[in-house]
Amino acid sequence: MGACYEDIILLTGKWNLNIYNEDNFAGIKFFQNKIPNNFMGCNLIIDAIGPEPYVIKENFTLRDGEDSFVLRGIGLEMVVLFGKEKNFTLVFLEPSAVMQINEIKLKALTLVTHNSDILGGLLPRIYPLTHSVDMPDPVLFDYLKLIVPCPRPIAKIKRVMTLFSLSTWLSIGIVFILVSVLFWALKNMLAFTKFSVLGQSFSDAWAVLLGISVPQMPVSLEIRYLFILYVWYCFAISMVFQAFFTTYLVEPGYEAGFKTLEDVEVSGGMKFGSYDIVIFLREYVYLEDLMGFEEEMCTDINICVSRVMFGKEIFSIIVSYFPTYLASLSGIHETSKVICFLDSSIMTLPIGIAVSRGSPLRDMLNVHMRRCLEGGLLNNYWSALKHTVNLRADTHEEHSEYVVFSINHLGPAFLLLFFGHILSVLVFILEFIFKLISFKKNRVF
Repeated sequence: MGACYEDIILLTGKWNLNIYNEDNFAGIKFFQNKIPNNFMGCNLIIDAIGPEPYVIKENFTLRDGEDSFVLRGIGLEMVVLFGKEKNFTLVFLEPSAVMQINEIKLKALTLVTHNSDILGGLLPRIYPLTHSVDMPDPVLFDYLKLIVPCPRPIAKIKRVMTLFSLSTWLSIGIVFILVSVLFWALKNMLAFTKFSVLGQSFSDAWAVLLGISVPQMPVSLEIRYLFILYVWYCFAISMVFQAFFTTYLVEPGYEAGFKTLEDVEVSGGMKFGSYDIVIFLREYVYLEDLMGFEEEMCTDINICVSRVMFGKEIFSIIVSYFPTYLASLSGIHETSKVICFLDSSIMTLPIGIAVSRGSPLRDMLNVHMRRCLEGGLLNNYWSALKHTVNLRADTHEEHSEYVVFSINHLGPAFLLLFFGHILSVLVFILEFIFKLISFKKNRVF
């Protein structure tokens, strides 16, 4: 593999004892950088620990039929670019997705014993790692947050019933009953035959409330005063109702979401989902506020976060990149409807890579990382990764009883209204013709 393990001695210059001037050593660099920029195919052994998208294992088959793999992911992409830039031959060790303290110590031991050159993935800069290995500048800054179930859409019937408060609905009902009874009572007092039946009074009052014309206008002045006041009242209530009703058809709204940990506690009955990474972080991160919640252990991080995002059963702790990747993996386009965090973050978590103590690669990695971050290469890779994963996934739509109405949903109602008007015009014309024929026949006889 090139001259990786060969000692090559080069003469950089020599002292000429017969020459005593300043040009004796001109152009000679006695303290050259002993780390080359081209490693001529030397092996760079990369180990990794962490879940997707921090570590992504891509399997493939070589030409001779042998199975192999490469490691990618937001925790390793900058390392892969570093290896290609410096002309390394990249050798990948089998990664681990289990974030347990013993597993991390085992990976660190592999690094310390020089069985690997770089350890990457989901590596927070915390004491157990920084104590035994060197960690160059962070690859990215992530956030440790509490992920909670997103608010559900409000059911249509529930939204309609909550257009007005209970007191408003009661007042509308009381006005309706009082007006109906007053119509009937005034009829008896003024001998007005139209409202001779109490049921008919209720029917006409209900028709006015719905905006439907009554069969006959009252003739008594007193009842007309009451009638016009009631019409104005119904018109005002109907306008307010229709304005809110149309708005809620287009956007029905959602239930109140969780903003703080106190909101989660007040909701009652919600358990805290724990998994291996949470158990690992508990030893180094202050999580005393979660002690009052009943804990439910998940087998792995995917199941735990999926139950929060889609099952809406529990809440948990997560680093912010993971749920976004899981949503893309599930084919979710509107991630804001399935990914919800509490307002405050638990802590900012610098994610980096590790090399053995005194490794000459550290300074080179620092320069490389800064250049990559300043150039936006990691953001570009993250965007491309989400897009690629989303294209491969089946589009996911949450099927439920909640349907968000739009103007298109009102199309059939307007179509029915249009045909109703046409039918009404035809009936009117037929009735007019029939009446005209009947009138002519009566004149003949």
